[in-house]
Amino acid sequence: MLVVKHFAWLLTSTGKIEVYNAQGTLQQLPLVAAVTAQHLANDGDNVLAQIGSRLERWNVAKSGWETIGKMPAVTFGIAANRQHHVFAITGKGVLDVETGKSYLPASSPNSQLRQLTGFGQPATYFMDSEDRLWIGFGYGEWGGNIFTFDTNKHEYINLRFNKFNIELNPIKSFFQLRDGVGVSSGLQHMMTSGTLAEFTNTGARIIYNTWADRDTIPTKQPTFTEQPYIGPATYDAATNQLYFYSQLGVYAATYGGSLAKLASWHKVFEPKLHWRYGQPDAVGSPMNVLAMLPLGEGKLVLLTQNDGAGIWNGQSFELLQP
Repeated sequence: MLVVKHFAWLLTSTGKIEVYNAQGTLQQLPLVAAVTAQHLANDGDNVLAQIGSRLERWNVAKSGWETIGKMPAVTFGIAANRQHHVFAITGKGVLDVETGKSYLPASSPNSQLRQLTGFGQPATYFMDSEDRLWIGFGYGEWGGNIFTFDTNKHEYINLRFNKFNIELNPIKSFFQLRDGVGVSSGLQHMMTSGTLAEFTNTGARIIYNTWADRDTIPTKQPTFTEQPYIGPATYDAATNQLYFYSQLGVYAATYGGSLAKLASWHKVFEPKLHWRYGQPDAVGSPMNVLAMLPLGEGKLVLLTQNDGAGIWNGQSFELLQP
């Protein structure tokens, strides 16, 4: 899922592309609807799509596809930097599509994974405003992993995790913040937990962590079983609002203040969505919202695991109907 000029571009489970405006109206784009794609990505104000072994760009101004390259048949995702240079995530690492060279990190930040021989399917990935490709993994009770690739220097960055324990945090999302890149993580294993953090030049800073906010007298939090199981998060720069999704609903707060207690956040809405029980790497349910992005004017689009996609219009949450 991606957003381009307040339009949400969605990829269905069958590879069909659907485009909706911020009001939830399906846009009639026959040339878009005719293709079957594996991945979508932002490319400035245009959209990239992997269509089989072809890399295509949808030119929004011309309302047409342009073939710009070839792709391996199997990839885990694609992304473009500000120079419109395209990279793919494959089993061999990060692939520079133009040169055909792959880059695999030398080691894993998560020490529980002793040998890194290749990439699997990431939980999420994100190209930031400085042309760095963030790749996040979730291993359930074994935590997560983050690899950050500088697409200009063609090298991985050694992140400083500080108090963000990657061995306890399966990654759910990345998002651009004013001074760095935000990350959300969450786990349901015996109990629920989650963390929001920000990576800047000085390393990771914890924004909110459920373990540090359990049963505290000042906030009168509920029992630990009712703490947020944090999923995807996002930031709306126009309103300076930070959002995260959890089994308790979507919460928001003004970015920049102290957000260490759930009492500093307010619930925006609680969508009625289905949960699928059982997952291979942890006890409990897999996260039922896969991505969340701002559409502007306080609106959000959510991509769910079991119910398709939906838009929060500021007053109500409505599932999209093709």
